[in-house]
Amino acid sequence: MKKSGKILYDADPGRAFYEGRDAFLKAALEAVSQQFSLDGASFYEYEEKTGLLRLKHRCAAGVSFEHEENLRPVPGSAAARAIETLKAAVSKSPGGSFLYSPFRFDYCDPAGGRSVIPCFGLVRLERSPRKRRFSPAETARADAYLRSFLRDYYKAEFFSLYRKYDKNVAAITELTEVFATALRVRDSFRHILSGIQTYFGFDRVRLYLIDEKNRKLKGELSADIRGQIKSIAYEEIPLEPGAHRFADIVLGRSSGAFMERYKDCVLYMPMAVQGVTIGLLIVDNLLSQQRIEPEELAMLKSFGGQIALAVDNSRLFDKVEELSLYDELTKLPLRRYFNQRFQEEFYRAERFKQPLALIWADIDFFKEVNDTYGHQIGDKVLKETGRLILSNLRKIDFPCRYGGDEIIILLPQATGAEATRLAQRLSQELAELRIPVPFSKTRELRVTMSIGISTFPADASTQDALLEKADDALYWVKSHGRGKISLYSDVAEEKKKAEQAGGSNNAVK
Repeated sequence: MKKSGKILYDADPGRAFYEGRDAFLKAALEAVSQQFSLDGASFYEYEEKTGLLRLKHRCAAGVSFEHEENLRPVPGSAAARAIETLKAAVSKSPGGSFLYSPFRFDYCDPAGGRSVIPCFGLVRLERSPRKRRFSPAETARADAYLRSFLRDYYKAEFFSLYRKYDKNVAAITELTEVFATALRVRDSFRHILSGIQTYFGFDRVRLYLIDEKNRKLKGELSADIRGQIKSIAYEEIPLEPGAHRFADIVLGRSSGAFMERYKDCVLYMPMAVQGVTIGLLIVDNLLSQQRIEPEELAMLKSFGGQIALAVDNSRLFDKVEELSLYDELTKLPLRRYFNQRFQEEFYRAERFKQPLALIWADIDFFKEVNDTYGHQIGDKVLKETGRLILSNLRKIDFPCRYGGDEIIILLPQATGAEATRLAQRLSQELAELRIPVPFSKTRELRVTMSIGISTFPADASTQDALLEKADDALYWVKSHGRGKISLYSDVAEEKKKAEQAGGSNNAVK
């Protein structure tokens, strides 16, 4: 049965993600406060490792503001129940009535490659003792309202990164050419280190960056006087007092006798952006034992903030680029990223005369799923489909959310038979999947997929033709019952037989 209901939030607050994370949270808390006559609303992120709720934003008495406060939910409390069950919980105390609405979703963490990290927390809605308690119906409405609003949180994160990136660009333009150039190249860190080493003539320059998620100081690159740049990614230092002198320096502690002994030929320079330390730059003349002159130290330190901005900006650029290339829901690359990769793989297949297969898949009756059970269930279907696809592919395969519920998978060096085997495996695992639907009679939803396959060079000799043939095969499946797999070569053969049969019948007549 299709759910009915009014729009959960107005267009203006709903599009607040364009202004960034803080503006988005402000709009969300103000909107829910007005909608449900609240005296206060607070946004908390939950840190599972420490068990702390970290207050990030609060709206009270019509005023919204950023706030920093750590709370530990009492076992058995409404907040603890909401976190454990991921269901809204209410409580009543002399201080008033409270509703805790939990949220949990994943978003890409490009700083860590293609990994994803969870965003977990809750929103607390507050009413003074003079006002009515939250009824079960109102609790359900408020929880649905917030969940609908927070679906756009990852977009707010994207625009926050983009604004910070844009702000850093303005500062970066005043740097020397090497730092400005380093902004948009894939090996930006190499340019930065090479520029420092070339300009100052140090024996060695090393760059370490802080990994906040894992609380480590991780090596990036080392440039030496010969112009060689090497990865030092194998160096990982726990960011704890006493773990290593590098960690102590970053943490602002005494670095011991070593630093005092070599203070004339080694410089340890923590890099900070807006008061937040992001890494450590180390330059030395340990090989030549030449003293680093005071004027060199002064000049390098004067570049310190600019170097930190250049490093931070290249990381931010990667994050923005990653967020714009991957679908937040399925974790699959988006169409524009696929088009770039498709061109590269097709060129490679042509040049080295290798096979290339293309799978075009469509989730059956997906529109009906959305119309009948709502977009939340539809999102679960897409999320699980993306998870199954990513868990079954080879490293060289490239999937893509092409649009809506359409998914394309590029299979380099794969024949039609190999693509069919993969399609069968995906189809079988998807058919075994059960999506919980508590409010339906069946209590669960089963999903099937229609799949068309085309191959190069057997079916097509161009990129457009390869896509067209896969689409033709998919259309054949959808027009003959759905839930099946067809190779274009088989579809072409069936069409040929049908045409011949039609011609024979006409001849008899």
